[in-house]
Amino acid sequence: MDKAFDFKTAQTRWYSVWEESKAFEAAPKSGKEPWSIVIPPPNITGNLHMGHALVNTLHDVLTRFKRAQGFDALWVPGTDHAGIATQMMVERQLKAEGTDRHQLGRDAFEKRIWDWKEKNQGAIEHQLKRLGCSVDWTRNRFTLDPALNKAVRKVFVESYRAGRIYRGPRMIQWDPALQTALSDLEVKYEERRGKLWHLRYPLADGSGDVVVATTRPETMLGDTAVAVHPDDERYQGMIGKLMNHPLTGRQIPVVADTFVDPAFGTGCVKVTPAHDPNDFAAGQRLKLDSITIIGFDAKMTAAAGAYAGLDRFEARKRVVADLEEQGFLVKVEDYTNKISLSDRSGAVLEPLVSEQWFMDVKDAAAKALDAVNSGAIQFTPEHHTAVWNHWLTNIQDWCISRQLVWGHRIPAWTCDACGELHVEMEAPAACTCGSTKLTQDPDTLDTWFSSALWPFSVFGWPEETEELKRYYPTSVLITGYDILFFWVARMAMAGLTWMGEVPFRKVYFNSLVRDASGQKMSKTKGNVIDPLEVMEEYGTDALRFSLAIMAAPGTDIAMSTARLEASRNFCNKLWNASRFVQMNLDESITLETTPEFGEAEFWMIKEMRDTLTAVTKALEEFRFHEASDLLYHLVWDDFCATYIELAKVQLVSGTAGQKAAILHFLDILLRALHPFVPFLTEEIHEAVIAPRLPDSEPALLALRSWPTDEKDLQITGGDATIIPRFQEVLSAFLRLKAEQGVDPAKRVPAFCSLMELEPFAEALKSIARLESVTFTKDELATATRTVAVVAGGTLALELAGLKDPVAEKAKLEKELAKLEKELEPLRARLADESFVTKAPEAAVAKLRGQAEEKEQRLVQVKALLG
Repeated sequence: MDKAFDFKTAQTRWYSVWEESKAFEAAPKSGKEPWSIVIPPPNITGNLHMGHALVNTLHDVLTRFKRAQGFDALWVPGTDHAGIATQMMVERQLKAEGTDRHQLGRDAFEKRIWDWKEKNQGAIEHQLKRLGCSVDWTRNRFTLDPALNKAVRKVFVESYRAGRIYRGPRMIQWDPALQTALSDLEVKYEERRGKLWHLRYPLADGSGDVVVATTRPETMLGDTAVAVHPDDERYQGMIGKLMNHPLTGRQIPVVADTFVDPAFGTGCVKVTPAHDPNDFAAGQRLKLDSITIIGFDAKMTAAAGAYAGLDRFEARKRVVADLEEQGFLVKVEDYTNKISLSDRSGAVLEPLVSEQWFMDVKDAAAKALDAVNSGAIQFTPEHHTAVWNHWLTNIQDWCISRQLVWGHRIPAWTCDACGELHVEMEAPAACTCGSTKLTQDPDTLDTWFSSALWPFSVFGWPEETEELKRYYPTSVLITGYDILFFWVARMAMAGLTWMGEVPFRKVYFNSLVRDASGQKMSKTKGNVIDPLEVMEEYGTDALRFSLAIMAAPGTDIAMSTARLEASRNFCNKLWNASRFVQMNLDESITLETTPEFGEAEFWMIKEMRDTLTAVTKALEEFRFHEASDLLYHLVWDDFCATYIELAKVQLVSGTAGQKAAILHFLDILLRALHPFVPFLTEEIHEAVIAPRLPDSEPALLALRSWPTDEKDLQITGGDATIIPRFQEVLSAFLRLKAEQGVDPAKRVPAFCSLMELEPFAEALKSIARLESVTFTKDELATATRTVAVVAGGTLALELAGLKDPVAEKAKLEKELAKLEKELEPLRARLADESFVTKAPEAAVAKLRGQAEEKEQRLVQVKALLG
């Protein structure tokens, strides 16, 4: 082994080896129990970010773990076509070239996007390999693949025929920048400081007027009524009367409707059915006219009269100025309002009535709601259930059509001759009227429509494939909680509708990755941490281990260089320990060599057995942080800092059996760590373990079993208290040196009364850097020694020539006073017969132990003071 781990070379080499050996390919005919998971398909719009690194690391940890457990583990990879995001990226390129999609034409523009997709999809797949993802590349899918398109068409056509999909004019959120409708989930709301304009509307009969307040005065050009609450006594005499519109000259009625809040403002509201969702619903109830005065280009239409052609925000200024000039502007107030923005383009959205395709998902939502509440789908963390219930209970029909080129075309054709609509799996040859001229709907489907089918479309549905029968439902879904509605809920609804079964049994919502101070990463803040750069500087294993050890359910991850450095140090620690083992093993020592066990080995076996049992349970319950932390301490504290130090003599001059024990332990640790740090462990395994494997074992660590059933871990024996005592004594020696200001490298004589630790004298000398360790039952306290009390005995350091007698006496007197003060309440408590008889036995024993330890030290201090 090289002196240092060359992670850059290892990362490239090992992934190629794994692929060539088909280590990640599923084995449906293996007879093993299937376990499956699908990748949350990343968009093809760019590089993977730190969130992708986290979710894919957790996927890989779990997949490698289940594969090692003996499951036929399948992780299906793929990418999402990301309709809006992808089209937006390519349109930006065209704009830079001085052209646009309209000049190119639909077919040429679509080809341009396909070319762009091929380039970027390859880049993303390369990055997944850099991360070490053990996906089955033979099953790689893309949401626009022909087979997946067939699934999309089947769902659309059958849903249409069942009445769940329909087309009609409804109020939608329109993105004027991208020129497409959006679903409610693609809208983000932002509070902005604005104005609240109070406008006067006069009654046509001259009997008075009313004042309404609005945050969008330009929309008043489309008003078709003023509404009041039917029980509002202030306006009972006005209901049914006509008003003169302040600017257009039209007469509009005063209407009554319960959607008006009498306590808000004046209790009167303007009704603009074409430009507000609530007004649209009220307009339909009250059979009001709907006048569209803002178009899809966000400019005022001809219906806006003198304001036609103006941008909506410019029109606002003109309308306000004219209202003020004509005496209809009562007052203006500062007001903080929620603005709806496009989640994709950032544009201010315009509520518009538009002919779109919608999907009624209420029945499917009820099934998804029941699936979680019945336990058919289990959430970790569980608190996401409340949000799930709220959203699915209040779900609205889904606007599924998009005015985009890139995506799944809507399988609907209109006859050019008679106008008949045909919704079919394939383009109809002719209309029922006989005409062969039919035009396909130009719109595409919302990206999430195809993503919702992902857990079963990737296995060949709607065909009844063997893979579908074997791997659906998938075992678990790991994804960010930020797409709970976008993706998780829609997959649940689709799976229950089309497969009659949940798409996954469990859902683990991973954390979000933030910067070191807990801030959300963004390019504008300049705090984005690029996983590719991290892998280049610290290594993939260090990145993966950092993400895993911080992935506590329900908390976000604050990524820092300190955390990455700690993980890199951990990797180096394991490398150095493994290298030390390798350097002291000759070729005759193999895993078939019968190991010999002493006290240190029995202790190490117990530590590994207990830890790996806990790690297994933690991984089964998605506590990745706990599993990582347990392995960290098992390797760093137990194996490297304690066991290797104890076994150094055995490695250099021990028997073949003693050396074989160390080899077995390293093998077990590598197998347990492999899901977390695959490149590092595979590299060590090749150098140390592979040449010493039985013929029955796979040469690749990636194909070896999870070690909890290892026969060596079932062995018991020895005194379970010996090594913990050794660790306590070691810590006490190190602490004494630090307290006395002794240079850590300075070797001084040491004494210990725990005779059972005498076999470990060399280890104590080596780790604590002691000149000698004398084991004796004699009194250890002298004027030149510093003494410590440990469980079952005492220990001391000889500091002759290193201590100031005057300062030492002052220090002892201070310690004496402190001990007597601490003992006073302990003695009083233990002298209280009521406490001793009524308190829990464990509490009394703990108190007695504390008192005895302090009494022993008190005797020693008094002796030292003479």
